[in-house]
Amino acid sequence: MKRSYRKPIFYTLVSLAAFYLIIQLFSNPGGLFTSLLLIVGGATVFYLIFRYFIQGKIGAKTDARYSKAVKQSKKKYAATGSAKPTISPITSSRDRASSKPSKPSVPKRKAPSHLTVIEGKKGKKKNRAFF
Repeated sequence: MKRSYRKPIFYTLVSLAAFYLIIQLFSNPGGLFTSLLLIVGGATVFYLIFRYFIQGKIGAKTDARYSKAVKQSKKKYAATGSAKPTISPITSSRDRASSKPSKPSVPKRKAPSHLTVIEGKKGKKKNRAFF
């Protein structure tokens, strides 16, 4: 059976740190709070540096490609979606009766340009001997 030697070392270090904090709290509370503020401030600075400079470069290439694609898509579909249909003013019932009822116009669907059809061998039958 393999005995772990890391647990006793960890517990010893934690207990010594707690003992030191208690001694510092009673003997020099101002120094304790100063050192705690320095530790917290240093950790904050380290976190901010890591987050803005190091972590940004790790996934920047794929994020840049994705954001570029999103911008292109918004630009493309915003031009077609922003045109609102104009509403004609209300006409009298006599004007409506005299005009011919028209069929509602169905807008022609346009295939998106970013989708392509790959032509294959549709007419050629598979050779079943090679299955």
